[in-house]
Amino acid sequence: MPERLRLVLPHSVMLLVSVALYWAATQIDTSGTGGRIGPDFWPKLVIGFMGLLCLYEIVKRLVVHNSVDATGLTGELERNPAEAVDPTMASAPVPEPEYPRLLWAGTALIVGYVVVVPWLGFFVTTALFLAAFMWLGGYRRPLAALAISGIGAFVLVVVFMRVAYISLPLGEGPFLSLSTALLALIGVK
Repeated sequence: MPERLRLVLPHSVMLLVSVALYWAATQIDTSGTGGRIGPDFWPKLVIGFMGLLCLYEIVKRLVVHNSVDATGLTGELERNPAEAVDPTMASAPVPEPEYPRLLWAGTALIVGYVVVVPWLGFFVTTALFLAAFMWLGGYRRPLAALAISGIGAFVLVVVFMRVAYISLPLGEGPFLSLSTALLALIGVK
């Protein structure tokens, strides 16, 4: 296979996938949206951006002949910068620390979120999740963590309910009452 075609093959496949996904998104029932954006809007928007990005990469690689990968600011650093000044400063590479317990704890938090969100509702579960994740990550300022998690959960409720029109789990019992009060506060009926 010619080199240029090999460079555009992954993007061409993804472009075909995005066309198929966009067609599937056109099959979403949009009746009864009442003049608001329907449930097909966000999938079509994301899939459209994916297709445009694939098209951009194909054109860049075929027409401009540019296949350089972005490596970031540190992509060229293969050795300690101090070695450039004094080669005797060379040191053995320090292995990156690994935290498997934190990884498993974070995974357990995510699974727990999925399990309890139907009962506690989106707002309460998200606020608890954010606070627990900050604590797990080493942030030990409880008042700040509570404020950040409460404000963060509220902002997410506003974005999902008022901007994206995505319905969220409201919870049961007292959590349903809290969720309903929050929705009334932001003007969602």
